[in-house]
Amino acid sequence: MEQDEQGKQKTEGFQLREIMQGISSIQTTLANFMLRLDGQGKHLDDITKEIRAKNGIQERLENVQEQANDTIYLVTELQDNQKKMERELNRLRDYVVKLEYRVNTQNNQIIDLKSRSMENNIIISGLEEKSPERKSPENLANILRNVFMSEMGMEEATVNELRINKLFRMGEYDVQRKFPRPICVQFSDKTQKDLVMKHIKVLKEKESVIRVAQQQPEEIRERRKQLYEVQKKYAERSIESKIKGDKLVFTQSNSVYREKVGPLPTADEVITDDVVNTAVSTGKSIEDNGNRFIAHATQVDSYKQIKKSLVDIMRVETVPSASHNIYAYRFSSSDGVVHEGSNDDGEHGAGRLLLKTLADNEINNALVVVSRWHGNNIGPRRFSHIKEAGLGAAKKLPVSV
Repeated sequence: MEQDEQGKQKTEGFQLREIMQGISSIQTTLANFMLRLDGQGKHLDDITKEIRAKNGIQERLENVQEQANDTIYLVTELQDNQKKMERELNRLRDYVVKLEYRVNTQNNQIIDLKSRSMENNIIISGLEEKSPERKSPENLANILRNVFMSEMGMEEATVNELRINKLFRMGEYDVQRKFPRPICVQFSDKTQKDLVMKHIKVLKEKESVIRVAQQQPEEIRERRKQLYEVQKKYAERSIESKIKGDKLVFTQSNSVYREKVGPLPTADEVITDDVVNTAVSTGKSIEDNGNRFIAHATQVDSYKQIKKSLVDIMRVETVPSASHNIYAYRFSSSDGVVHEGSNDDGEHGAGRLLLKTLADNEINNALVVVSRWHGNNIGPRRFSHIKEAGLGAAKKLPVSV
């Protein structure tokens, strides 16, 4: 019995030691866990301090949010300013279009007033200036009287009844002048003028060097010269036409000739945000006494392309500000016919000259625009500069023949 009791006590002692060892292990584990928790707590405290401290994450986040708000405000402000600028540009565009219309209307009215003021006038050219006339301008009336009777076949009684208000040579006398100065004659009324104009055919029959014509504004005279060139081309194709005023009328159909391209693009066509895709070659800049000339050229093969290219060139920087934008074009259609035309934009004679320059140099399938900014007077030199500038830009095209 005693041995059993001792064995039982030993077993219980052994179990108690195991229990105590387990408790000790649990305490150690708990102690380690508490240490780890304490470390995590300190780490959390450090993170909290970093977040809440000056220049910490929270402050930085607040700064980022503030910057984002500022950016949103600036974007909104820029959008508002852009809309405001668009409204202002639209108003400016409308104003420019309206101003252009008024200027064109006034120019037409001025030309009409010039025509009316010249309604009773004729210009006599080819009449030699002789010494008696220069010594005494009053002799010009007698010279003119002799022209009417001997050269134009008018009766003396009719000539005596003519009532002339003004009679003078145009321009200053220059001994180096190649041709005599034309004479301007202003009659008292249109009937008197028409009476003289009826005898013009006599000069043509005699093949006289003297020419008599109705005085007209320079714009209309230049227009008629252009129409004469067009008329010649139609005559080569056996198409009859007549020039009436500033119009070319086809005899058979009685229809009026219309320009295929017309004047320069309007402000409404030029002032857009469209991107210029046309390949444009630029010539060298020529300067003379405050005047500046520069040309732009591009390849064309149809009237549609010419119109589009004109708009694109007029969008090139500074070109719209030029005093004159003279253009000329030439291209061949599929049937081999050469189509050509020009516009001088108020620089009378320059468009025809530029076109002739292109033709003389066999430049085809090209549109050339020569821009001139006015300075001091340079006389006929301006035409040489226009030719040089235009030809230089045309020859820079990939294919200019």
